[in-house]
Amino acid sequence: MSTILCIDTASDRFAIGVDRDGVVTSMEAEARQDHSRLLLPAIASLLSDDHPDAILVVIGPGAYAGIRVGIATAEGLSLARGIPVYGIGTLEAAALAAGLRDGIVVHPAGRAEFAAQRWADGRPVDSPATMAPAALAEQPLAGEGAGALGGIETGARDRVEASLRDRCPKIRAGTLEAGAEAFYLREPSITLSRRQQAAAS
Repeated sequence: MSTILCIDTASDRFAIGVDRDGVVTSMEAEARQDHSRLLLPAIASLLSDDHPDAILVVIGPGAYAGIRVGIATAEGLSLARGIPVYGIGTLEAAALAAGLRDGIVVHPAGRAEFAAQRWADGRPVDSPATMAPAALAEQPLAGEGAGALGGIETGARDRVEASLRDRCPKIRAGTLEAGAEAFYLREPSITLSRRQQAAAS
């Protein structure tokens, strides 16, 4: 497996990266609500004439619609090319990017909260949970949004590059199990559109 593509759509900014025999190239772009429109052209541009032999995708937690787009894109490319898809959690990718061994890794979870997970000796010691910023004060932190709380800031491109560095040797060695299932901490906040509200009243 000489070419491995990585997709991270867990944030408002998405990132993609390609590992070609250990040489990584990556890019990051603003997406907001346009992951589905921007992701495939960006992948085509980064790959150029290459075809990936495997795909690594960030599975969450993170932006609900973004995670769905990232995984659906990975699975679509997998079906079209007959190649495996592997998943990595957002918090693990952030911990790898920051080199965090002991502390709390975080990612924005909406509603002014963070997805948070405690790490010790380079391993998670509990399950991800939502936490308010006040509960994270004076803790060693890393992840997206951690910089504002005095921790180590890591973004989508950092996560992609760290994920490729960690997972590509395992994928090539055949020691990593394929599969990528979305991970959400809670259901999305979905409200009725104005048209639906008007029709219901």
